[in-house]
Amino acid sequence: MKAADHTRILSSFFVFIALVLGPVSGPFLSPQAVVRAQSDPTGEAFARIEQQIEKRRQELGVPGIGLALIKDGRVHLKGLGLKDVERGLPVTPDTQFPIGSATKAFTALSVLMTQDDGKLSLDDSPKKYLPFFKLRDPQADDGIQVRDLLTHSSGLNRTDLAWITGKLKREELIRVLGEAKPTAKLRESFQYQNLMYAAAGETVARSQKTPWEAFVPQRIFTPLGMTDSTMSASDLKKVGDRALGYEYNSETKTTRMLPYRSIDEVAPAGSINSSVRDMVKWVQFIIDGGVAGGRRLVSKESFEEWTKPHQRIAGKNFYSLGWFVMDWNGHKVLQHGGNIDGFTSLVGMIPEKKLGFVILTNANGTALPPEMMPLIFKEILGNPAAPANPTTADAAKEAGTYRLEAAKMDITIRFEDGKLSMTVPGQPTYELINVGPRRYRLGGAPDGFFVTFKDDSMLLEQPQGDFTLPRLKSDAEESSTPPPPPARLIEIEELMSKAVEAVGGEANWRRLTSRKMTTEIDFEHQGVKGRGTVLAKAPYFYAATTTLTALGKEIGSTFEFLNGTSGGQRTSFSPGDDYVGSRLNDLRAENGFYGLVDWKNGLKSYAVKGREKVGGEDAWLVEFIPQSGTAYRLHISVESGLVLKRSGTIVSSTSSVTMPVTVLYQDYREVDGVKLPFKVTTSTPGIGDVVTRVTSVRHNVTLRDGAFRPGK
Repeated sequence: MKAADHTRILSSFFVFIALVLGPVSGPFLSPQAVVRAQSDPTGEAFARIEQQIEKRRQELGVPGIGLALIKDGRVHLKGLGLKDVERGLPVTPDTQFPIGSATKAFTALSVLMTQDDGKLSLDDSPKKYLPFFKLRDPQADDGIQVRDLLTHSSGLNRTDLAWITGKLKREELIRVLGEAKPTAKLRESFQYQNLMYAAAGETVARSQKTPWEAFVPQRIFTPLGMTDSTMSASDLKKVGDRALGYEYNSETKTTRMLPYRSIDEVAPAGSINSSVRDMVKWVQFIIDGGVAGGRRLVSKESFEEWTKPHQRIAGKNFYSLGWFVMDWNGHKVLQHGGNIDGFTSLVGMIPEKKLGFVILTNANGTALPPEMMPLIFKEILGNPAAPANPTTADAAKEAGTYRLEAAKMDITIRFEDGKLSMTVPGQPTYELINVGPRRYRLGGAPDGFFVTFKDDSMLLEQPQGDFTLPRLKSDAEESSTPPPPPARLIEIEELMSKAVEAVGGEANWRRLTSRKMTTEIDFEHQGVKGRGTVLAKAPYFYAATTTLTALGKEIGSTFEFLNGTSGGQRTSFSPGDDYVGSRLNDLRAENGFYGLVDWKNGLKSYAVKGREKVGGEDAWLVEFIPQSGTAYRLHISVESGLVLKRSGTIVSSTSSVTMPVTVLYQDYREVDGVKLPFKVTTSTPGIGDVVTRVTSVRHNVTLRDGAFRPGK
C-alpha cells in the first residue's frame, strides 16, 4: 500500500533544478546594427532572454510559453511555441493560461482591500466570518488569525487530497481543516496550504457580501484594465485565444493533452486565468506601489503589509501575503509560481529596479520558469561583483562526501581546476560560487540554494527547508584514525535467510499463490479516510482499490495496478497514468508476490550498511540497488528478523520532482503459516502519514487476470 500514489500531487523537500544554458549564436551584425544594439541595452537583454528561454523550451519539451518582460516601464511581449499542439496554433501575447497559485497574491490583496474598507482585520479570528472554521490543535484553533491564512503558518501541511477530488463544497473543504492532524504548531514553520487560501477568499466573500469570484474582477481587474483575464476553468473554455494544457514524458519523449481542472471550490488558491499582456498590468501595478492610472487601489500601509516578509521559510527566504520574498544579490524579489494540471507559471519582480517578468507555460510541472528567473535578472541588471572563488588552500578542504540522511543519499563535493562543484545522485553537476566565508551559491540552481561548510558538516539551505549534512570520512582519514573495536556486520545471505524465516519460511510462502486483503485507511494529515481492497497473485500481479471519504461522504476512488509487465494508476479525479521506466520498475520491485523469498531478483547490488534504531528497536540497515529502478533500503530487526522499515523515493516520468517515502511495518500477525504486517504507515512530505490497517486476509482465492487491469 503506497499512499503517495493515490494522488497526482508530487511534492519534495529536496529538489535541485538544473539550468542548462549554452551560448546564443546568430548572424554577424553590421556596424550600424552594433551601434543600435549598444544604444539599446534593455532591448538587447530582452532579445537574449527570449532566445535562451526558447532554447530551453525546446530542450524541456514545453509546448508553448507566454513571455512578458518589464523594465522601467518598457514592455516586451512574446508568444513562443504552440498553445494547441494538435492544431499547430501558436501562442500569442493575448493567449490565456491558467496561472495556478499565482492567484494567491490576488486573494491576499482582496483581503487587504476588505481591511481598507473597514470590513475585516488581519488580526481577527477567521471564526468571526466563518463560524464553522476549526482546527484540531486547541491552541492553534484559539490563536489563529486571518493573516495566518495567508502566510502558510497554520501548522497544517498540504491538505490537498480533499479538494482535488472535486466532490466537496468550499465550506466542507474548510471544515476538513479541522479533521487534519497538524504537523507543527501555529506559526512554527512554513507549510504550503491551499485550503487556508480558500478560507481567506471566503472571509472576503462574507465580509463584502459578494462572491470572491466577483470581487476580484470588480476591484482589481477592472481598475487595472485586465480585460483578458477570467476566474474559472469554465470561463476559460469560452475564450477563443486560450492555451491547452500538456504533460511531457521525458522517458518516452511524448506529449499528451490534459483536461482543464475545475477548482471552483478552492478558487482563491489558484483559479485565475490570464494572458501576459494582462499580467504586465498587474506587475506594473505592484512596481508602482499599489497605484494604477494615478489612482491608489490599496492603502500604503496595506501594500507594505502585502509585500513584507512574514513567515520565514529558510535562510533569507520568506513568505509574505501571497508572495515569496527572496534576496537576489542584495535586491528584494517578490515572486510566486503556479502549477495546475497541464500548466506552470511564474510571476516575479524586483520593484526597486522597476523590473518584472511573467512566464506562462502549458506544460505540467516544468522546471523552466524557476530556472529562468535568475537568468532574467542577470541579463537585465548584470552580474553583480561577487567574491572570486577562494584559493586552492581554502577551497580544497571542503571536498568530500556528505550524507543527506533525510533523502538517504550521499552528495559529493569536488575541487578541480581551482573550483568547487557539487554532484547529487540523478542530478547535473552544480558549480559552487563563493559568496562569503565558506558559503557558496549553487550555480545553475534557482535562487535560494546555498551551502555553508563547517569542519565536520555542510549546511544546505533551500526554499523547502534547511538540512545539516555530516561529512563522511574518506578512506585516508579512516586509515589514519585508530579503528574502533571491531563490530561484526552480519552477512547479507545470513540476514535475508533470517528475514525469510521470520515471515514464515520459503516453504509456507510457496504454498500460497494469491491474496485478497481489505483495509481501513487514515490519511492523518489530510483529514481524509479510506477503505481499500488489495489483490495479489504470483508472480507479479497487484491491484489496490481505495475509496476515499471526508466528513462521512465518499469523495473519490483510486486504482493502482500491476499485471505482470505493465502497470499504472486510475483515479476518479484525474487522467489515467500508465507507468514507464523507473516508476514501472519500482512498482514491480515493490509488489512481487513472494517478496523477501525472491529478494535477489532484479538486483544489481546489495549490502548490509550497519545498525540503526527504528522505534527504539535495533535493526540492520540494508541497501538494495536494482538493475533498473530506484535504490531503496530496508531496516530488519536484529532480534526478530522482521522488516521494520522501507525507505526510498518516488520518481516521475513527467516531472523533475522526486519524493522521499518511508514505510513502517508493525503489528505482524500469522495468517496461513506466514506473517504479514497488519499496520503500515506510509509517510511522504506532501501527503504526510497514511496509516493502513488490515481488516481481513484470505489466501489462495481465485483471481482473474482481468482484476489487475483498469476497468475490469
